[in-house]
This record gives sequence, C-alpha cells and structure tokens, in this order.
Amino acid sequence: MPDAMAHDRSNFLAEEAIPRIDEEHESTEPLCMARSYDTHLYVIMWPNYALVGSNLPPEEFGKHYTLGSSRYFHGQVVFAEIEPSYRHPELKIDKFIDEVKPNAAGHPKRTKFFCTYRVLEHVDLSAFQKLYITSTMGKVLEIESAPYEKEHDSGYLRTFQELTPMRAIALSWMTPPEFGKYITDAEQPKSAPKVLFTQIDFDIENFLSRLETDPFHKSPIPNVHPHKLREQILEVRGNPNKRVKGISLDAAFGQMAFTKLRTGFWIANGNKLLFYPIPSIEDLKEKHWEWYKSLD
Repeated sequence: MPDAMAHDRSNFLAEEAIPRIDEEHESTEPLCMARSYDTHLYVIMWPNYALVGSNLPPEEFGKHYTLGSSRYFHGQVVFAEIEPSYRHPELKIDKFIDEVKPNAAGHPKRTKFFCTYRVLEHVDLSAFQKLYITSTMGKVLEIESAPYEKEHDSGYLRTFQELTPMRAIALSWMTPPEFGKYITDAEQPKSAPKVLFTQIDFDIENFLSRLETDPFHKSPIPNVHPHKLREQILEVRGNPNKRVKGISLDAAFGQMAFTKLRTGFWIANGNKLLFYPIPSIEDLKEKHWEWYKSLD
C-alpha cells in the first residue's frame, strides 16, 4: 500500500497541482477565453493565521495553498470562508480588496494577504460560513456549521487540542462548551478572545492499561513522553477540582491521523460557540471518498 499511495501522490502532483508561482506576481500568459471571478475572503487557521483574499473558490484555494503555493508545501490546511461583505477596521479589508482581481492576462489572483495578526478575534462568529479541511494531497473537505446539542455525562476526562491562536493540548473535565468559555475568559492567564479548538480521541484507560504491561508503549500524543503523559493524567485524576492540565505547548494536529480527532471543531467566544461537526468514518467513506483516501 505505501508504494501505491506514493504512486498515486506522484500522479496527483503531476496531473493536478497548480504551477508553483509567486502569488504576488501572477502569470502573464494570455487566457483563451475571458472569465469572471468572485472575490472570496478566507480566514486561514492552520498552519498559519491570516485573512486572505482570493479569486479561487474554496476547493481550488485549498489545493493551491497545499500544493501550488511557494509559501507552503506540505501538510493539512484549515480555513473558513467569511461573508465577503464583512468589515472590521483592524483587518483593513477595504485597503487591499481592490487588488483581488485577475491580472492583465485574465488569470485569477490566488492569494492576497490582508492581515496576519489577531485575525480570529476580529471576525464575528456570524460572519463565518463553511469550514474547510485540506489534506496533504490538496483534496478539500467542506464542513457546515451545526447546533451543538450533545448532552454530556459528568466525570469524563477529555483531551482538547487548541489550534488558533494557541496550540496547546490540555486535559480537562469540562465539556467542549465549558472549555471554550474557559479559554476565552479574559480573567484567565492563558486565554484569547476567540479560540479554534478540537478534541482528540484519546482512550485514557486503554493507554494506562497498555503502559502498565509494556513500559515501552508508545504515547498516542506526539512529542509527549508516555510516562510523562501518565503522570499528568494521574495528577488530574487526583484533583477533580483542577479544571485544565496542559500536557503539551505544541500542537499534535498534522502529526497524527485526522481520524484520531472526534466530534468536530469549535470556535469559542465566551458563551458563544460555533460548531463544525466532523463526519463519521462511514460518512467520509461513503460521501467524501476522494478526500478520505487522500489522507496520510
């Protein structure tokens, strides 16, 4: 299978990748036919943080940013489209929006960076449209927001992965809405006005059991030593009043399989929460097969 995947990837790169060019200097080769392009506003939330304007629709933008851009070559990309009419004085959209247009030869503007600092906090949750997850092979998964209505049992220790603007991994007894409110509370020392986070599917009991029988059992959380992880788990279990325990300052997202995430992605803003549910494995195979098979 590895050889087959490598062959598929080489074919994909050869046949589908957009030519690597500098986005600020578009190709001047003439197009055969004139074409009109819409202007899209994208908030990139992984691997970097930025507000970007583009003439490319989401599927083409994700493929370009992953495979065709001179700025980023490998890995997953997480971005969301926002209302094209949205404005905030800190984002300076109107200052640069007129530059998002085809060049003299008619080629679309692929990326125009508007802002790379404190972007998420200056975008209202109501302005967010769909969320997109791009695989390393440039395939794009579209996720629509949905109400978060899950009821949670108490006494369950969860593993949360912050993605933007912080990247920490934390253990917590809190539910996703409670965790989102906590990490966007200005009174907390480690917080931000808005945070994108997800949940890691970490079977703690299974990990502790296997580590007990095999001291060399590998940690399921990249870059966290298994015995250090065990100590952190026992510390939290020994103190039910401890709301959050950080286990890593660096993200595991992109280093672990996408299928190791659970439930979805949340953008938290105090009591407000925007939820993007991750499709089940069955739905990914049935409805998003091209994207699913492109995962590392």
